Amino acid sequence: MENPFELIMERLDRIEKAIENLKTANPVQVNNAPMNVKEVSKYLNLSVSAIYKLTSTSEIPHYKNGKRLYFKKEDIDEWIFSKRIKTNDDIEKEAMDYIRKNPRQF
Repeated sequence: MENPFELIMERLDRIEKAIENLKTANPVQVNNAPMNVKEVSKYLNLSVSAIYKLTSTSEIPHYKNGKRLYFKKEDIDEWIFSKRIKTNDDIEKEAMDYIRKNPRQF
């Protein structure tokens, strides 16, 4: 009969090797490099002139260093997802909440 401590050590070694394999197999790469106008236009599938128009009207989050425009991918993603259109259920729920909170006084 094998020693239970040896079995535990063998399993622990296998777990450690599996964790090391996971770390090297799929490293998470975070790209915090700023994007330029061309990269943003490609990312959003818009023309370069459309990006310039969005920046001139301050509709899209951007940074300006001298004459150059820079964008952070996180800011662009947040901007995209802030434009959510409400569903009919959302609108109906808001209306019902408003009616409950503000009953008419007759």
